[in-house]
Parts: sequence; structure tokens; C-alpha cells
Amino acid sequence: MSVLITGGTGFIGMNVAEALAAQGERVVLLSLEPPPPHAPAMAARLPGQIAAIQGDVRDQATVEALMAEADVDRVVHAAVVTAGPQRERRDPKQILDINLMGTLSVLEAAQRRPIRRVVLLSSVAVFGQAGFVSQPLDEEAPVRPDGLYSITKYAAERTGLRIKQLSGLDVVAARLGAVFGPWERDTGLRDTLSPPYQCLVHAIEGREAVLPRPGLRDWVYARDVADGIVRLLNAPKLDHGVYHIGSGFRWTLEDWCSRLARRYPGFAWRLSADPAEMTVDLFSTTDRAPLLIDRLVAETGFRPRFDLDAAFADFMTWLDT
Repeated sequence: MSVLITGGTGFIGMNVAEALAAQGERVVLLSLEPPPPHAPAMAARLPGQIAAIQGDVRDQATVEALMAEADVDRVVHAAVVTAGPQRERRDPKQILDINLMGTLSVLEAAQRRPIRRVVLLSSVAVFGQAGFVSQPLDEEAPVRPDGLYSITKYAAERTGLRIKQLSGLDVVAARLGAVFGPWERDTGLRDTLSPPYQCLVHAIEGREAVLPRPGLRDWVYARDVADGIVRLLNAPKLDHGVYHIGSGFRWTLEDWCSRLARRYPGFAWRLSADPAEMTVDLFSTTDRAPLLIDRLVAETGFRPRFDLDAAFADFMTWLDT
């Protein structure tokens, strides 16, 4: 048996693949893009197996055939266009086609196979402006998606859960918080690169990072996210349809930049209220409320391991290998 990860060569997909292969699983990645260059070396160190297939998640026949050929029994649907305003103006059809119709393609293919569970990757973005409140957000908090990315993510959630009601296919949605960490890169389908990654690139390239504000958020490390997804994938029983995956750790981008400055001497950062000076985009004018992860903790035993210092140390080690 094996696990299919759609969008598997992307940021989150690679982290999930690594976590599964570390447990000895067979993993198949379906993506438009090939794996990053150093992925084979990573896979060779792990007890499991990772195979990458180039293909389009919107092609239901291809998805279904791959499920049969690879003896897939679980699916992580991570294929997505993380769209910003420019892409929304330029190509809204692509966003809806991949994010929503691609999801439907995977779900319909899964209904025709003996699939134990499908985990749909969603996002905290579904809260839209309703997420910028003083109280932490649980899974029942009101949503108000306001961009095509968040609208399609919420629509995919509801589509998956409706198909679960109609067909009995075991579907759960995992809403991811503000993720950063290994395997993040500009793939051409991620318009909103994480602010910690943006700061890292500035440090590596010796450029000043100019932030619009300190950026206090419950940033969640990609390895913790992968752990949460794997737990949802393999839990014997789940009682809900939607789960938050966050960290419970809150820190600022200034905290992150201070550690980058120790690692990269000469790196400088500052705050500026002038939009013309800003070089790091936080993609909002205020900081979102933290996610509550009590449901995930109670039902899967999930415990975030990477606070700021642990995440920074692990990320720097990963960059060095």
C-alpha cells in the first residue's frame, strides 16, 4: 500500500513525504513540477520509498490510474495555487480550476478506489478578515474568505465534506496556520512566500529586510505541520471534519531576524510604515489571531515540537545539508 500526495513536490508536500518515508511508508508524489534537486538525497537516507510522477491533478483518469498502479490507500491533497492579487487579476480561471476542480477530480477518483482516507489541505486564510480578532480561532469560528485562494480553499473543504456525506468516503480538512521551514521555495504557483522565508532570502543575499510591523503570529514550523497531517491521515478514528494545525508558539519576525543576524553577520532589518520602503510582505495590515489546536491534540495526540529556537536550529541544519 502507498500514500498519494498531490502537489507532492511543493512546499508542504515535500515535508509530508519526508515524514511518511521516515516511518517506512511508500509515497507517490503527483505534481506538475519535478522534485527539488536535493530531494533524491533526502529520500535515499530514509527507510521508506518516494516516487515522483509528473502529471496534472485535474486529469481524473490519470489520478485514478495512478491510484490503481501504486496501490494507493490514503491520499493527501496538497495541489494548490497559492494566489496573490496579481494572479487573481491575470488568471482567475487557473486558480479555480486547480484549487476547486482539481480537488473534485481527486475526490471522484478516490471514490472509485478502496481509499481509507483523504486529507484535504486547507488554510487559515478561509477566515479572511474574520480572522483578525482578539480571540484565538477554533474550527467553529465564523469564516469570511475574501480572496480567490481562500474562497476556493473553503469551497474545497465544503465540497469534500459533502462528498463524504453522500458517498461515505472518509474525508477530513486540515487548516494550516502560517507555515515556514524546509522545502519552501518559489515554484511559480506560490505567490505568497512566507515572511520568515522572505527574511531568510534577504539575509542570504545580504540585503536589508524592511518590515511593515514586528509581525507577531503563531508561526508553525513545516515539520510540525507534516506531523499533524500524518496523524490525521493515520488516526484510527476521527470525530470531526475540520482540524487546525498550528503551533501554539507566538513570536515576531523581529525575533526571527535577530537570529538570522547572528547566523549571517551584516544582515540588517528595520521597521518602516512607508509602503515604498517595505521589502518583506506580510500580506495583511494587522496580525491574525492564533489558531486553537485542542481538537487535533485531543484526537491524535499531536504536540508541536518546534518553538522559535528549535525551528531556527533545525532549519539552519537543513540548509547546511
